Amino acid sequence: MSYLLIDIGNTFLKWGTYGEAPAEGRALALDRAQLFGRVLHEETSMVMAEWRRLPTPSKIVIANVAGTKVVNPVLRALEVWPDAPEPHWVSSRAEQCGVRNGYLNPAALGVDRWAAMIGARAILGERPALVVVCGTATTMDLLTAEGDFVGGGIMPGLGLMVRALHLNTATLPDAQGDYVDYPRQTVDAIASGCAHAQAGAVERLYFLHKRKHPDLRCIISGGAARTLGPRLTIEFTYHENLVLEGLYQIAASLPKTTGEPHTRS
Repeated sequence: MSYLLIDIGNTFLKWGTYGEAPAEGRALALDRAQLFGRVLHEETSMVMAEWRRLPTPSKIVIANVAGTKVVNPVLRALEVWPDAPEPHWVSSRAEQCGVRNGYLNPAALGVDRWAAMIGARAILGERPALVVVCGTATTMDLLTAEGDFVGGGIMPGLGLMVRALHLNTATLPDAQGDYVDYPRQTVDAIASGCAHAQAGAVERLYFLHKRKHPDLRCIISGGAARTLGPRLTIEFTYHENLVLEGLYQIAASLPKTTGEPHTRS
């Protein structure tokens, strides 16, 4: 028995299969991981070749922030299992898996951020956390030791910052640069400047929140996290995909047979 967890972000569809959580005791997805994959939205049909070789999952849990355009391709891909359970499309709630949602309208919180905080809570336990996910956007959310999400920030992600400079200036190149302490060519100056901006924002929020939460721990995830991590001067925990970790916790909390209409994604 296994879970199929799907994280549909702004650019990629990421998925993983995980062993079913034990009936008693806490389990982490990272301890029960089996297979992973990632495709661009327009390549969603490609996952069928891999899924066809897998046994039917016992639960399918999906977080989607890319809108309705990706729903039908995902549902078609899931047809490789004629007897698959109805997928559960996650929506942000007032409270779930030990996390309480402090948004003015809890349902308006992005499901990726909601799942990431649930994942962070499972990993770090009952301590305050600055949950940073580095994707198309970089999100920075504060969880208290009691599990209360009290607010967070969103900024353009690293790649979006770099592309914005190219698209909105006449001479800055659209080429891959490298971070260096003292850039001496434009592509490196762009890469280094944007990396400093990302790291600076995370550290500013970290030290701001640490005043009230001395035991604060920063946890980072997402595609650009490996680039951001070496730039940070604070201690942090790295996790490959906090959203999938959170989806695992949500899957474990659901009844054996559950699902929500895909129109709620």
